[in-house]
Amino acid sequence: MRTGMDQQPFDWRENALHLAWKLNRAHSLIDDLGTALDEGDEKTVQRRAEVAQNAVNSVVRALSAMRAEPSPEVALAEPDAVGSVLAMGGSGVATMALDVKVNAMMALAGTQDESETDFLIGACLDAESAYEVAAAIVEIVPRRQGSAVLELRRAFETEGGIAIRERLSQVQPRVREIYQRLRRAA
Repeated sequence: MRTGMDQQPFDWRENALHLAWKLNRAHSLIDDLGTALDEGDEKTVQRRAEVAQNAVNSVVRALSAMRAEPSPEVALAEPDAVGSVLAMGGSGVATMALDVKVNAMMALAGTQDESETDFLIGACLDAESAYEVAAAIVEIVPRRQGSAVLELRRAFETEGGIAIRERLSQVQPRVREIYQRLRRAA
């Protein structure tokens, strides 16, 4: 912890832009995984899955660092406080979506069960929808000021947005369970 004159102010905007970059990178690596799955080279698939999961974990670490950074003494104006919360919340949702997507894609490659296939495809679609909205918020919010930030909060907290985030948090454990079970069986 820094004290005295060397303490830097909390720059949530810079942190949010960094998170947006990390999220975009992880999303791109998951797209690369999809390409490898289509090509069918098992070694390439495993390498790309590991790289994609590492990128998702990197976002988790950066988000944890951002959450730990604000000092209790740092008072932010309402739009900045809301922007900071939106950036962290959006990053959390986007990270969960990426985790669901990478695990669902890998599970889809190994399952023969039709009901699991349907469930995993739905999970991928929900994850992509949630990711797009959440990542857009993370990317846009640090570039907005004042009431525009408050408008973004209203856009992020729609009933549909909340519903898809809840659905994503409900499917995440099952997606992981299916993927882990298939991995152990392989």
